[in-house]
Amino acid sequence: MGRILFNILIGFVVPWLLGLAWFKKAPTIAILISPISAIVSTIINDIGYHVDFWDFTPKIEDDETISALPFDIGLYPLAACVGIYWIDFKKKHPLGVLIVLSFILTCLEYIVYLLGKLEYNHGWTIGWTFVSYFIAVTSVYGFYALARKHGVNFTSIK
Repeated sequence: MGRILFNILIGFVVPWLLGLAWFKKAPTIAILISPISAIVSTIINDIGYHVDFWDFTPKIEDDETISALPFDIGLYPLAACVGIYWIDFKKKHPLGVLIVLSFILTCLEYIVYLLGKLEYNHGWTIGWTFVSYFIAVTSVYGFYALARKHGVNFTSIK
């Protein structure tokens, strides 16, 4: 249990402690974007584990995806919410936000890689990591755009 504590603290607890204060600024974004981004993150991580592109510690036999679960429901959804916030509230250009967000997440992952908690296999590289993050955040942006098209007002606050 102690080995996964890092993942729980860094991947879930710290991001959502920071996110709770932010949640009050944009509850609609948090409520609608968090679940879809968690789903996208889980799908990408499950595929990556299944084809053995990466391993994340602690390696849990028979269910290695558990190691990434705190990030799938913590850091990645919060990052996606912040990205949509920049696009919707701050009126930043979507492509710029998606690239910057992908770059930030890639840099954070690279730090985890340098710490030895992550290893890449079968030709996976940090470059492919950027591509996977860009696909993920673009998918979430697609959901956001679809929701807006159907009348969802993300800028409303309490």
